[in-house]
Amino acid sequence: MTIIVDGAVTKFVDGKLALGYFNVNFSAGTFPNNLNGSLQITGDQGVTIESTQAEVAAVAKTVILGLVNEDKGATK
Repeated sequence: MTIIVDGAVTKFVDGKLALGYFNVNFSAGTFPNNLNGSLQITGDQGVTIESTQAEVAAVAKTVILGLVNEDKGATK
């Protein structure tokens, strides 16, 4: 799986810079069984403005795998 953390959107809260979300793009699998898309990873998912790209990518991978597994359950 390829995960690219494109950047962060920030905002000011009480006069301090805070994380809005990280933009993440991903691609996984090979044709015809491939999946690609984009996500927004927020502070509610355990990242902060000081998180590394690797930390954000790890959270994104967990979210992506959760979505895929959720979808598998819906098709049974």
